[in-house]
Amino acid sequence: MTTETKRSKRGRLVHDVAVFQIKLGLEAVLDLTLIPVSLAAAALDLLFGNWREPRWFHAVLRFGERCERRIDLWGAAAAGAHDPDSDVDAVMRSIENLMRHPGTGPQKLRELRRWAAMKLAPGDDDQPPPARRTDDAAG
Repeated sequence: MTTETKRSKRGRLVHDVAVFQIKLGLEAVLDLTLIPVSLAAAALDLLFGNWREPRWFHAVLRFGERCERRIDLWGAAAAGAHDPDSDVDAVMRSIENLMRHPGTGPQKLRELRRWAAMKLAPGDDDQPPPARRTDDAAG
């Protein structure tokens, strides 16, 4: 194994560890944010009599699911995943490119902002929401 190959593999490991740590941090922030938000949403559903079909609480669940799908914490562990395609990975690659080629900064920053605005727009789900449970199926 050549020295260049060893450096390449070391660099890849350092990159993967850094991306994983950032994703872990994003997941932690998401979890810490969703704890009080989910409790407040459940309280609102109970308060307004939506306990049979909890509108607010289920909206928080869908939001959390969308966020976790975009973060894709375990995506790098997939077999042969040298270039994962989750949304967070795409953002990380864009940031890396900005750091490597600072001259392209303003144009790339505009592209990144447009991309983020499209991805964070409400109702931008790749998958349809899960089917709602009815009271008949629950009992």
